[in-house]
Amino acid sequence: MDREDRLEQLREYVNSEPEPVSVSDIADALDLSNSYARQLAREAAERGSINGQKSKPIIGYIFEERGRARTDGGEPQGELRVLPTREALLQAVRDYAPNRYNEAVGKDLEELRKFVRKEVADRTVPVGHAWRFS
Repeated sequence: MDREDRLEQLREYVNSEPEPVSVSDIADALDLSNSYARQLAREAAERGSINGQKSKPIIGYIFEERGRARTDGGEPQGELRVLPTREALLQAVRDYAPNRYNEAVGKDLEELRKFVRKEVADRTVPVGHAWRFS
């Protein structure tokens, strides 16, 4: 399929969705890599075929070594993880707070993000902004 056909396919998909979609949504729906979907979506937005904007910040969760937060006043060190999906968030709960897993399973995605941010991760940092297209 040539680039123009892909751009038309992308436009049709984005316009068929009731809510703004992410690059990942586009990539999954059209069976494309994230980087190619991002290129196409930006081009379509520049042409005016779809609307695009950077919206929500992408949050990175920082986890100290399993259950060992620093108490010496030094800079926190730990693993930075970006957890974009429900499955990834639940895996972080399994890894860093397994005793809270049953509590986490019943939460919807937004509640789960708050739970991991406030109850499981040692801290969070913004690592970028997600594009949304409509």
